[in-house]
Amino acid sequence: MVEMTLTEHWQPKPGVLLEFTTTAASQAATEATVPSDIPATYLQESHIRRWSARRQTNDPLASELSFCFTIARPLDAEALRRTYIAFLQRHETLRSWFRIDEADGGFALTRYLLDPAAVDLETHTLDTFTDSGELRDTLVAKFKANANPTRWPAIVCCAIDHGADGFTIVYSADHAFTDGMSVLTSTYEFHALYTAFSTGQEPVLPPVGSYVEFARTERAAVAARPPELEQLAGLLAEKAHQVRPLPIELGLAPGEVADSFGTKVDMLDAAEIDAFAAACKNAGGSFSAGLYAAVALAELEFAGRTSYLGMNVVGTRSEPQYQLAQGWFINLMPIAFDLDGAQRFTELIGRAGVALDWTKPLSNVPIHAALDRAAELTGAPLPVTTDWPWVSYLDMRAVSGPALEAALPGVSGINGLGSRSKIGQTSPIWFNRELERLHVTMMYPDTPVAHKSAAEYLGQIRTTLRAIAATGDFAVTAPALARS
Repeated sequence: MVEMTLTEHWQPKPGVLLEFTTTAASQAATEATVPSDIPATYLQESHIRRWSARRQTNDPLASELSFCFTIARPLDAEALRRTYIAFLQRHETLRSWFRIDEADGGFALTRYLLDPAAVDLETHTLDTFTDSGELRDTLVAKFKANANPTRWPAIVCCAIDHGADGFTIVYSADHAFTDGMSVLTSTYEFHALYTAFSTGQEPVLPPVGSYVEFARTERAAVAARPPELEQLAGLLAEKAHQVRPLPIELGLAPGEVADSFGTKVDMLDAAEIDAFAAACKNAGGSFSAGLYAAVALAELEFAGRTSYLGMNVVGTRSEPQYQLAQGWFINLMPIAFDLDGAQRFTELIGRAGVALDWTKPLSNVPIHAALDRAAELTGAPLPVTTDWPWVSYLDMRAVSGPALEAALPGVSGINGLGSRSKIGQTSPIWFNRELERLHVTMMYPDTPVAHKSAAEYLGQIRTTLRAIAATGDFAVTAPALARS
C-alpha cells in the first residue's frame, strides 16, 4: 500500500526543484470562463463550507492531498510537463473551481469548468536544494497556498531532479477534487503518460468518467426522492440521539483544540489475518462484520458500551467509467447494532453483519442529503458527519507496497503526504488490510491524556482481534463501567 507520512516527518531527497505552472494564456482563459450549471457533489459542498468557515481563522482547514514517488531514470522535463497537461485535460474535476456566495447568511456554490484546450503549463527551475528539511518546507508551503477550491488551479505540479539517480514527482491537489483512491490511480496514470512522452510515443490510456458528471447524476437522483433516501434518513433520525465520540479521553476542555498527533498500530500479521478470516467464516460472517463485532466487544470491555454506532467510509466508484477517475468518490454509511447482552464474538458477528448488509443498498444515497432529510423528519438539525465516530475498513491488498511497485517498473517510494492541524477530537479510524498486515491509523490531540487513552483503546482492540485469531472466539470478562 502507499505509505502515509505526515509532512513534518517527510524527508524528500534533495535535488533541483522544478515547478510546472499555468501560462498567462491559460490563466486568462479562466477569467473568460462562464459559469457552469453543474452543481458540486454533496460531499464537495460540505467540505467547501467547512473550509470557507475556517479559512480566515487561526485554525484553517487542512485541505490538501499530496503524494510523491520516484522514477529511477533521468528526468525529461518536457515529457513531464506534457504529462501534467494531459492529466489535467483528462479529468474535468481538476479543471473545476467554485465561486462561493454567502450573501444574506446563505451558502451557494457556482462551478466554473475550464476547457481542456485552454490547459497549458510552463516549466520553472526554482532552486537547488541540498537540505531535505528546507526542500520539504518549500513544497509544503506550496501545498497549503494552492489548496483553494475557489480558484484554478488548486494543484501543485512539481519534480525534484536527482540527476543520474532519477527524479521524484510531487503532486498536490485540494481535497475537494480528489481522494485517496484517486492518488493511487494517478500514480499509474502519471507513469503511463510520462513513459509514453519520454519515449516519443503518444499515450494510449482508457477513457475515464467525469466526477463533474457524477455530481450532476447524484443531484438528480436525490431530487427524485428515492425510497432509499427515506430509509437512510429514517435510520439517522432514529440513531441521532446516540451519537457520541470514540471512548478516548482527550485532556482538553470543551471547545479547546491542540496539535494533532498521528499513529499507526499493527493489529494482525499475515498469519493472524488468515486465522481471523477463518474465524469470521466459521462464525457465519464476513471479515468486515467480524472487525466491527470485535470493535464493539473491545468498546464493551474498555468503556462499557452496550451498543455500537459509527460511520463507515464506502466507495462510490460503482460504475466502470469511474474506476480510474479523479474525484472524491466516497460516502459515509452508519453502522448501528445493539449488543443486547451478547459478550462473545460468535454471538455478535451476525448482528454486525446484518447492520452492514442493511446499509449496502443505501450506499449511493449521499449522507449529507440523508442528514438534511432526517432533520426535516425530526424538526431539528442532526449531528454533522464530523460529530459521528468514524471507524472504516479498507481492503488494500491489491495495492499493497510490493504489488503496487511491481506494476510500475522503475518506481519506488510511493508516499501519501498528510498535514497536521489543530483538532479537538479524534480523527477517523482506518483499518487497512494489506498482504502482510492489518493495521490501524488515526489522529488525536497531542496531549498526554490522549496519548495514554488512545493507546489503551487501540490496545484493547488489538487484544480482542488477536484472541479471535488465536482461538476463534473472544468473550468479554469484565465490562467496564459505561463511559461517555
